[in-house]
Amino acid sequence: MSVSTPGAFTALYKLVLKHQLTKGRAFLFVAVAAVAIGISFLARQGIDDARDKIEASAFFADTFGLGLVAPVISLVLGSAALGNWRDDETMVYVWLRPVSRWVIGLAATLGALTVALPVTVIPMTIGSFIGTNGDMSMVRATATAMALATLAYTAMFVLVGLLIRRALVWGLVYVFIWEFFIARGAEGAARLSVNSYAKAVLARAADVEIGFTNHSTAASFLVPLGIAAVAVGLTAWRLKEANVA
Repeated sequence: MSVSTPGAFTALYKLVLKHQLTKGRAFLFVAVAAVAIGISFLARQGIDDARDKIEASAFFADTFGLGLVAPVISLVLGSAALGNWRDDETMVYVWLRPVSRWVIGLAATLGALTVALPVTVIPMTIGSFIGTNGDMSMVRATATAMALATLAYTAMFVLVGLLIRRALVWGLVYVFIWEFFIARGAEGAARLSVNSYAKAVLARAADVEIGFTNHSTAASFLVPLGIAAVAVGLTAWRLKEANVA
């Protein structure tokens, strides 16, 4: 469907955003911020050398930020963007509107990203600032890596939420088994992991050694961006081909 009504994108974006902004997710943001900032403050205690602080901060950003915060928050928000409408059978009201399917896919992804990016990037960036006593190279590295990972994961999980039921459960299986364990233990698996490309950005920008980050600078940025673009395209295609009851 190629027809589009004026203001359709803005209306759909606001609708998705309204469903994303809940008290539970506000609490989630506070919890993530408290953990990130608290651990960063505690981790720097007893470390006097500036370089050691950067390495400790990079390890925390890699393990907690890229390994847990970015994928899990993106999963929770992304899978719900269209998945909730499909599960409660209200997708038909959106699907029957004379709106291009790419408009729906892009609005859903941007709506989820509007919440996901602050929740993932801000706490980890503040934690990096605290943990390194304000080393801006590490702060920028953390913010960039978290943003790239969140972008790719959120777009992926918007698609997953549309494709399968119980996306949250299967998404957690993917995050913890593939991304957090398998892809962190084998070079070949790392090449198929969003996490490894974001880690490469973190390692290169902060000039630290992190395992399985042998990607070029171009690939480290282009692969997550490409994953996000392909995911939005596939979401639009699936919406076009689907029969919604």
